Order: sequence, then structure tokens, then C-alpha cells
Amino acid sequence: TMNKSYILYGIAFLLLMAVFVNDEPKVKVNYTKLYSENMFLGENVAIESTKSQKFSNQSLKDKITIVFFGYTSCPDFCPDTLARANKIFAKLQDKDIQLLFISIDPKDELSKIKKYVEYFNNDFIGLSINNSDVKKLVEKSGVYAKKVSSTGSIDFYDHTGAIFLINKESKLMGLYTPPIKDELIISDLSRMTN
Repeated sequence: TMNKSYILYGIAFLLLMAVFVNDEPKVKVNYTKLYSENMFLGENVAIESTKSQKFSNQSLKDKITIVFFGYTSCPDFCPDTLARANKIFAKLQDKDIQLLFISIDPKDELSKIKKYVEYFNNDFIGLSINNSDVKKLVEKSGVYAKKVSSTGSIDFYDHTGAIFLINKESKLMGLYTPPIKDELIISDLSRMTN
């Protein structure tokens, strides 16, 4: 019976320790968590963006970045997502967040991307897949993009509709998959930027 007492005390002690160790509150997030050890952009990569000559991991630091892959001739999903993102940004004024639109269409020149993203919000940033580092990023991120048809000079793509989330250390932290609910993104971003 003495051994049984030690075993019961041992179990009680372990349970008590488990309660104290797991004491930190669990915050429910609305995105799929991803744990990346790598910076979102490649090491020592600097890409010309619609805002600067050298967009790099340093440009992502100290901000939460929403990344969306699309193209300027997209008839529905891309403009809808960017319009909704603009509404989200309007509700989260003065927060450390930014949006990065990465075009998957080689025909999208940076000047065209700039007009496109700034139509929705002057602060949105665009990158072109014409840069080899961006091509590598698209592949590394597992983004699906396939040309499905053309009308005249306009190509149409089937592509990933997820919104990627980059943390303040320039690392991929999660993604939202369709159907994407604005209020859930607002809830997450509000918590992350406070």
C-alpha cells in the first residue's frame, strides 16, 4: 500500500504540474497556422515593387503582411478580394499591416500592377512574376497558377485563392482559404497589431 500511495502522489503531482505548465491562455485564430523557419522572400533578395526599388524581407519586418497572388486581368476573384481587403484596412486604420499583391501573369508589367493595386488602395504594394525571385517565391509558396484560356491578348488563369499571412519577423505564419470571412481577418489582425 505504501507503493500505491507514492504512485498516487506521483500522478497527482504530474497532473498539478500539467495544469500549471499549460496555464497560458489559448487564443483561437481563424487562419490555418503554418510554422516557417525561413524568411518569406529569399535570403538577400531585393525585388523592385510598385513602391520601391528594393523590396526585401526588411520591407516585411515589423508589420503584419497579407499576401495575395492574382493577376490584373482577373474578372472576379482578384478585384473582389482587393476591394474587401481595402474595407478591412479601412477598419484597421493606423495598424502595422500591409498588403502585398503578387501577379502570377507574366504579361503584368509593374506599371500595370501599380495602377491596378492603387485603384483599390494607394498603400497596397505589387510585385511582378517577371522577376526570377518572384517566380521562385510562387513555387516555394505552393501557389497554383495555370493559364486556362485566352481572349485576344488577355490570358485567364485558374489560381490559388488563399490569402497568406506574414508575421513581423518576415516569416509565413498562416493562410486563409476561401470562403474568406472579412470579420475573422479583422479579429485576427486587431489582436496581432495591439
